[in-house]
Amino acid sequence: MINISINELLVWVKKGSTVIQACQAAGTNIPRFCYHDKLSIAGNCRMCLVEVNNAPKPQASCALPFLPNLRIFTNTALVRKAQESVMELLLLHHPLDCPVCDQGGECELQEQSFNFGSDRGRFLFFKNSLGDTFWGGLIKTVLRRCIVCTRCVRYTHQIGGDDSLGTSNRGGHSEIGMFKESMLKSETSGGVIELCPVCWYNPRITL
Repeated sequence: MINISINELLVWVKKGSTVIQACQAAGTNIPRFCYHDKLSIAGNCRMCLVEVNNAPKPQASCALPFLPNLRIFTNTALVRKAQESVMELLLLHHPLDCPVCDQGGECELQEQSFNFGSDRGRFLFFKNSLGDTFWGGLIKTVLRRCIVCTRCVRYTHQIGGDDSLGTSNRGGHSEIGMFKESMLKSETSGGVIELCPVCWYNPRITL
């Protein structure tokens, strides 16, 4: 066990735990999209940023292991500003404004946008528009809403044992898809619907 500080509250955590796991156990809520308890750590979305003593900039709590005498702050002005900036970039190519989206109440992205999003965007240019692909009879993809959290990629690989899904391109042009046109054939492929943080759209998947 290691003694650490979360928002000036001393807690004991199991050795090997990450910051987001310890904060979760201590009752401190940290926003996240790519992180999931049952999947490997990716650190894609950067929404779970926290302030760490002696660190020059906010750190991704999902990939940050605890060290002795570590002091974590989750509610400072620096953390808030960083999370708002991350949310602004996540919504950069989103086709709709979250407050008027037709998936009200069913979307993690929408919930977080109410807490950390702005009432207007600062970027005026054409958004990326991705075509939908066929992933199987259970899944309808709406890739225009994908935030590339890669939950579906890790789930199909680690839980379903299927390496069909992957990420192509880089930066703002990244997208989830398959190397060649196919479908998800794993028995557990329907689970990506529940894992997707953008309502019942998974990389944009929906029933």
